[in-house]
Amino acid sequence: MVEGVWVILRDGWYYLFYSGNNCCGPDAHYGVLVARSRSATGPFETLPQATGNPNSMLLEGNEHWHAPGHNSVITDAAGQDWLAYHAIDPRQPTFNAIDAEQGYSRRIMLLDRLEYRDGWPRLVSGGTPSHQAQVAPVTE
Repeated sequence: MVEGVWVILRDGWYYLFYSGNNCCGPDAHYGVLVARSRSATGPFETLPQATGNPNSMLLEGNEHWHAPGHNSVITDAAGQDWLAYHAIDPRQPTFNAIDAEQGYSRRIMLLDRLEYRDGWPRLVSGGTPSHQAQVAPVTE
């Protein structure tokens, strides 16, 4: 499954951010992946292709936040890029709605700063959702 696609242009590269894998339920393993191209129409090279590591992801879950994804990129007033996305708090993974048997995933919006190294975006938090206070985006 691939969804939540977002494209930005930075320093002559088109970066394609997308989410994939199993998004929901107790076995959710969802994350954000990235690919890049010099052309908006591709072809795009994925981070796993560039690194030779088939498991390379921009963002994946950790013990504090599960199944992060369905992202967008925003730029603050200082020109700094931020990844906005949702994730599941394992302490409150579901809420009761229509599906009384399983519930629905309780997703919280999170925001982490992006940086660009060697032509690729990376999360300042190290590839997993931050779980402590951090510097906020600059606003006007």
